Amino acid sequence: MKPLRVLVVGWTATTGGIEHFLMAYCGKMNRERVQFDFLCRFSPIACQKEAEKIGKIYTITRRSSDVMRYYREINDFFREHGHEYDIIWDNECMFNDMTPLKKAAEVGIPVRIAHCHNPQNMDKSAIGHVQGFLHRVNHHSLSRYANVLWACSMESAKWACPAMDLPCEVIPNAIDAQMFRFSEQVRREVREQYGLEDCLVVGHVGRLQYQKNQTFLLDAFRHLHEREEKARLVLVGDGPDLTELEAKAVTLGIEREVLFLGNRDDVNRLLQAFDLFVMPSHFEGFGMAALEAQAAGLPCLLSASVPRETKLTRNVEFIPAEDPAIWAEHMLNMLERHEIRRDEAQTIADTGYDIGTAAQRLEDKLIALTERKRFQRRFLMTPKTGASGVPALNKARADIEQIAAEMGYAPFVLHAPDSANGSVWQAIQVGAKTLGDWVRAFYRMRQGDLLLVQYPYFPVKGYGVARLALHLLRWKGVKTAALVHDLDSLRRIGGSAARGSDQLLLPGFEALIVHSQRMESYLRTQGVTCPMILMEAFDCLSEGEIPVREKSRMVAIAGNLAADKSGYLKDIGKVPLEWQLYGTNWAGSGSTRIEYHGEIAPEKLPETISGAFGIVWDGDSLDGLTGLYGAYALLNSPHKLSTYLAGGLPVIVAKNAAAADFVAREQVGVALNSLRELPELLRAMPEEDYQRYAANARRVGAQLRAGENTKRALRKLEEVE
Repeated sequence: MKPLRVLVVGWTATTGGIEHFLMAYCGKMNRERVQFDFLCRFSPIACQKEAEKIGKIYTITRRSSDVMRYYREINDFFREHGHEYDIIWDNECMFNDMTPLKKAAEVGIPVRIAHCHNPQNMDKSAIGHVQGFLHRVNHHSLSRYANVLWACSMESAKWACPAMDLPCEVIPNAIDAQMFRFSEQVRREVREQYGLEDCLVVGHVGRLQYQKNQTFLLDAFRHLHEREEKARLVLVGDGPDLTELEAKAVTLGIEREVLFLGNRDDVNRLLQAFDLFVMPSHFEGFGMAALEAQAAGLPCLLSASVPRETKLTRNVEFIPAEDPAIWAEHMLNMLERHEIRRDEAQTIADTGYDIGTAAQRLEDKLIALTERKRFQRRFLMTPKTGASGVPALNKARADIEQIAAEMGYAPFVLHAPDSANGSVWQAIQVGAKTLGDWVRAFYRMRQGDLLLVQYPYFPVKGYGVARLALHLLRWKGVKTAALVHDLDSLRRIGGSAARGSDQLLLPGFEALIVHSQRMESYLRTQGVTCPMILMEAFDCLSEGEIPVREKSRMVAIAGNLAADKSGYLKDIGKVPLEWQLYGTNWAGSGSTRIEYHGEIAPEKLPETISGAFGIVWDGDSLDGLTGLYGAYALLNSPHKLSTYLAGGLPVIVAKNAAAADFVAREQVGVALNSLRELPELLRAMPEEDYQRYAANARRVGAQLRAGENTKRALRKLEEVE
């Protein structure tokens, strides 16, 4: 099989984020499957020798140097070589020059990827303003020449293509996490080399230019040094602001305390010597240097302008880069904690940012793009929150929205409210707005697009209109799918409308994402024949610090504590354990074994919840799953399971629950016939068994906090024919 030929555009003469990204990904891919060449406007380029090992380098004149020569050379290149390539992959911070993509389209390169690495113009010079103007002119026509949009974040995607009229996906800025694993020996060697043995070292890695805001950093460091004489600042990188920054250090009287180390190929070693990593950027597409610092186990202080997706470990803080004195205060506080450096390389790998697995996924993605007959735009349909009768977006739905947005799903917001009072007039309003929503969908979407609906569909009583609309969209060539949060007819919520929706609307979708194998089997008995993808455990996005779990007699129960759902709670006081309750609708108990903590914000619950195990149980009895909600647990994967695991907490489930299969396979807890068995289980459990459950819960929890289950399900969905 011939390797895929990919032409990469965007490599520059300075080692920066794009160059690190391309070196990491292109260098890791299998040359027998994907072969890269590089079209460059600079000579030599950064890391030239390494790039030459990956593929051929073609150099053309920069447009800003000689316009006529640039157009002549790029025309000649595509006329001579354009037919050799399956893909052009144009990596830019802004698309002020569309010529490579335009020429690729003219010569018929089938896959044309525009990949944006920044969320705004980073060049504030006069030339930069001109380039920014050209970008704003060009981004309206990006979809004329590119047919795929990639970005390091959704902010960058919207900067490149505000209309979001291209199939879009966020590509992680992955690293070789093991390269940055903390080493005490390397730390001693580097600190000795630079005379930093007894110092508190604040480190920064980045191109020396306006975007990275090193001028502010020098001001903040001066305040820090006034309070802590042992503080030193190490700046790794080069750029147009070097001379200005060196002069400012002299003016501030800190030139002896600031080390300018220039561009380095041993950043992984230098990070070992730091005590704190700082990034005060005006803006960032992602913040790759912060990812490397986290892999090295460093505490990180980042500007509030850095995307929150950058935070993958516990010791990361975001504050606005506005007041140098405030930054100095935060730097001092973080330095004085003297925390033991943790090995965070595995954490980075578990969240999908390790280059080994990320490069394999991207390699598969490139190959899959060449096999497509058309390019999907993707939409996520969701109700407008705050509308009358529509429930506020719960955490599960909100997390799906966030993850889908990161994967390039454009929001399609419904404006129709659900009927609240049952009046004829409101029913007419609901019907009219529902019809209007689906008419908008019909005219906005085109053949090859994908529409994903979070189910249950709102307004529930509009399921008839929705059912008809699905047929019309299918006729138009739009693929429709639903991600099932709940089957309300089984919970006897929503009355006849919920039954009609479950029985008539669900079968109209072309693919479903469902909780479990048992839910799939049930839906098959109800006439659903489309492909189904298993979620197994919903993601639970969380950024809080996860406590280390220890074996004890303390167990937690979180969620809806109402008697009709959790009737078994009336008897838990009879079980000799320390019960920690979190949630709503607790009627109270006289038992001294129960401590009620009230309702905790869902995004804070994983880090707040206490105990050795989390209980996943529903129904009226301690002795198995009973009643309406107990029967529902035979099919569903409750969100409380995800909440516990996101907090690194092992779980207890009923043996006949749908979630028991997942728990057993991942070894994140124990399945019981009755909660009365729990005291003896805890008494007899060896410490090593508990630690295995806790370690696995932490591993799976890291994946859930990063949205990996949803990403996997959506990737499978996009492969469904």
